[in-house]
Amino acid sequence: MNPHSVFPSPLSLIRALLCAALLLAAAVAQCQTARSITPPRDTPYPGEMLLEVDLRDLDRKIMQVHQVLPVRPGPLTLLYPRWNPGSHAPVIDVKRLAGLQITANGQPVAWLRDSIDVHAFHVEVPAGASSLSLRFQHLSPLTALHTERVVMTPEIVGLQWATALLYPAGHQVSAIQARASARLPAGWKYASALDEAGREGDLVQFKPVSLETLVDSPLWAGLHTRRIELGTAGPAPVFLTLFGDSATSLQATTEQIDAHKALVSQAQALFQSRHFKRYEFLLALSEHFTGIGLEHAESSENGVRPTYFSEWGKGAGRRSLLPHEYAHSWNGKFRRPAELWTPNFNLPMQDGLLWVYEGQTEYWGLVLAARSGLVPLADTLDGLARLGASLEQRAGRAWRNLQDTTHEPIIGRRTGQDWRSWQRGEEYYSEGALLWLDVDTRIRELSAGSRSLDDFARAFFGVKDGSVEALTYGFDDVVRALDGVASNDWAAFLRRRLDSHDGAHVLDGLARGGWKLVFSDKQSEQSRQADSDFRGNDFGHSLGIQVNSDGKLGNVQWDSPAFKAGMHSAMQLIAVNGQGYKPELLREAITAARDGRGVDLLVKHENRYRTLHIDYRDGLRYPRLERLVEQPDRLVTILAPLK
Repeated sequence: MNPHSVFPSPLSLIRALLCAALLLAAAVAQCQTARSITPPRDTPYPGEMLLEVDLRDLDRKIMQVHQVLPVRPGPLTLLYPRWNPGSHAPVIDVKRLAGLQITANGQPVAWLRDSIDVHAFHVEVPAGASSLSLRFQHLSPLTALHTERVVMTPEIVGLQWATALLYPAGHQVSAIQARASARLPAGWKYASALDEAGREGDLVQFKPVSLETLVDSPLWAGLHTRRIELGTAGPAPVFLTLFGDSATSLQATTEQIDAHKALVSQAQALFQSRHFKRYEFLLALSEHFTGIGLEHAESSENGVRPTYFSEWGKGAGRRSLLPHEYAHSWNGKFRRPAELWTPNFNLPMQDGLLWVYEGQTEYWGLVLAARSGLVPLADTLDGLARLGASLEQRAGRAWRNLQDTTHEPIIGRRTGQDWRSWQRGEEYYSEGALLWLDVDTRIRELSAGSRSLDDFARAFFGVKDGSVEALTYGFDDVVRALDGVASNDWAAFLRRRLDSHDGAHVLDGLARGGWKLVFSDKQSEQSRQADSDFRGNDFGHSLGIQVNSDGKLGNVQWDSPAFKAGMHSAMQLIAVNGQGYKPELLREAITAARDGRGVDLLVKHENRYRTLHIDYRDGLRYPRLERLVEQPDRLVTILAPLK
């Protein structure tokens, strides 16, 4: 044994002591910046926050922010929002906040970012100061990246107030009053659920509201706009404001506008209540302003392609988007899972009941789109066929049930997945819609057609007519409300479908509704239009692949024939049976493979080329629904307009 390995040298001791001192100093420094943050309390914040956002720097997509915050001398923590209500994940990125400068009585005030919660900024308010002046920029994305959207273009700007403010810790956001204003590009028009207090040129000033209401009331503005009154929900008016890349895209026929008006009347007939004083649909028709669908209590943010109206006859497109977001005013904003209600924008939310919040809203969006005429019945049935086919044999259900997908917004932060069919995405939307179709048809079956999920909607969402304040609920509340409509063991019914690792009940609602899923070698018009919207071709129910227009693979189904041959989504399809890739060539090859020859695909990955042989013999397969004549046609009854 070497004695020097047991007894350290003096030099080693000095080095060890120096290292320990440095570690202690670092720990002390961290403790100094990682201060305790006062939890939110339901006590009014003294005074009124002033907030002005300048939206005129469209080319560089920079929002200039100026805040004036009433304060008292002493320690203060300012929070930059992290959770955007409705996004179900901590998606607001503090890296977009830049240039923060704080002054009091014209003198600089130092701030210190918390070393653990980087959305928190600690300030020592100097003696004699009654207010702080804050100036900073929100550097909105120059290009769309992952979950970040382009929200400023030369023609359209969308302001979500949560991205352009700091607020004091220690108070519920409902107890903080804010008076906001926005400086618009010259000559632009805007729409918002906020009430205007006055206007000086292009500076729009709004009446004071709570910070909770402000963040729930985005402002959109544009160079090309059109405002349409859609009618009323009870005594409350509903408006649709269009924002376009050009004035041409905003042209709509009377029939198209009437379908949107019917959405309002059908929703009112369904819920028989309203939870807004005025509702504002904000709808962008743009190639440059990133698409969106985000709910608010008294408005919604919606983004579609410029051809929304001009290609109306080519397919439903995203015409179920507005019905979905409108239904959220009742389901999600007014009635809200208790775990999704938080007293500020920085405390974590819990997503366990998104199968109600989003799943049932997806169902109502589908139903209202059909009842209003926004989506033709044939397209609705075809969409249900494609939805059912995609979910019935979902490979990932073997390890991940529907309930667990409600955590996906937090797990994946709404970024892409390489193996979606195995990983499972936010399927509480799609499979959740089929679950609620199952519930609806079950209620109709139990009651011999005298009751339905419509009755649940009125009993659960129709209470406290006119109230905007969130009314929370839990799983047991949902079960009790369902039992009040039709007696059944709803807890067991729901848990079986939520916790199952098989697809045994996924299509039960369709079957009880009087329809079954079948496959055909002929593609429906709605399916062809879906391919056009996707800008590619879907061979998911045959080979198990989607192919973009340039040959790049958009998705490869886990355990499909393509998967077993070694294909993955990072590949590009170059040739089919020795000929350069074209969609029609692949269709012909899949059809010809019925004789047992299979399909040979030349693919490229990075700088390597390979020919993969796919042993597939079942031909082209496109889903559609077929009537079960022995069952009542409950599905078409569900989709029929209410009188």
